[in-house]
Amino acid sequence: MCEVEKILQDEQCFEIIRKKLQQEAMDDFSLINYEIVPINEVNGYMGQYFTLKAIVAKSPFETKSINFFTKIPPPINSPMYDYSQLYGTFKKEVALYTTVFPEMLNMNDLDKRYIPECFLGIENDVIVLEDMAHNGYTMTDKFTPFDFEHCEILMKTLAKFHAKSFIFEQQYKKTLHDEFSHCMQETLWPADDRAKAMFDASVKGIVSMIDLLPRLNDDQRSNFKEKIVKLCVDHMDKLSPSIKHKNVLCHGDLWANNILFKYDADKKPIECCLIDFQLARYNPPAHDILCFLQFTTTRKLREKHNETLFRIYYDSMAIVMKEADLNISDIFSWDEFVESIQDLRIMCIIHGILNTPIMLLKPEAASKYFSEEPEHLENILYVDRTPLICGQFKEVPEYRARMIDGLLELYDYIIDNNYTMQ
Repeated sequence: MCEVEKILQDEQCFEIIRKKLQQEAMDDFSLINYEIVPINEVNGYMGQYFTLKAIVAKSPFETKSINFFTKIPPPINSPMYDYSQLYGTFKKEVALYTTVFPEMLNMNDLDKRYIPECFLGIENDVIVLEDMAHNGYTMTDKFTPFDFEHCEILMKTLAKFHAKSFIFEQQYKKTLHDEFSHCMQETLWPADDRAKAMFDASVKGIVSMIDLLPRLNDDQRSNFKEKIVKLCVDHMDKLSPSIKHKNVLCHGDLWANNILFKYDADKKPIECCLIDFQLARYNPPAHDILCFLQFTTTRKLREKHNETLFRIYYDSMAIVMKEADLNISDIFSWDEFVESIQDLRIMCIIHGILNTPIMLLKPEAASKYFSEEPEHLENILYVDRTPLICGQFKEVPEYRARMIDGLLELYDYIIDNNYTMQ
């Protein structure tokens, strides 16, 4: 087990497996063997991933395998390690799994399935979660935009998750932000110089892509660049909790690789599960909803189905609130919800445009920068993303299609809503 044996001590592995056996009423099973196996694909950028595989037996003829998903911080030689330490992304996720979710979500509920159970969380060290892949959940292909059915399942699940914030705050008469301030800090772009450099590198990359857009002439391109820069000036501030709208604990990073789906025999999605909470923030529900749609769907789907999806979300939340003897209209009215959607719309389109260029990197490009050659990552993260994302734009058709889709949507939104382009 060479390198990876340091991830978990034997006693920790035994305790995790014992807890699982007890939970599943498998008291008469005994541990035969276990190993920790690296997961090689770069499916996320904020950690290193492993599977803890255990074999347990009742008799020589009846064995059973149990898997756990295990995550540790990024490699120490990667700029992402420094980032994780500086902003406490890993520490935040451990705190959410070990202190917030058990209280907020009432983990005894049978519907807890939409978040994996945590079996071990050590602050800056390791998280061990139930392996949702072992439970029949799979990751979609991030290059295939979500269809309506996938969006519908996500909206129902997200409504349950967000409703728990309102229910908690009604019951305890205090906000999640006050109660759990130790893990509500901004971890993507907090207000400091290092994060500002990262943010500016994102903006620079987007501005450079405008030169590659079809349909626009030189004057339109020039005006669009200017407008994007202006619209981004206060974007980091807008990630703070809203003063005008009600806030909930938002996932903050709902792109394809952070949502796992379970399918029926006809390959229709029937359930989904949310993973990777390192960028969670306390924001209006509209922030999660709109950013999810920008990260995972096409403009065509958004224009056709947004209104229906908003209604599905709201009606699903109303059901969860009613089960807790609360009336959604008293706490979060439909009109408030619609107003928050309108107010956050352009900010979330921009958030999508700033983040999807990294989310949708081809696996080879992601591996190169995030695992094989982390020394080159510093420049991409903090100076200029142009070479990386313009290269992907030119070389990868599905990447190009998604970038054009989002950027032209923003351009038309600015024109349609009479934002002055001068």
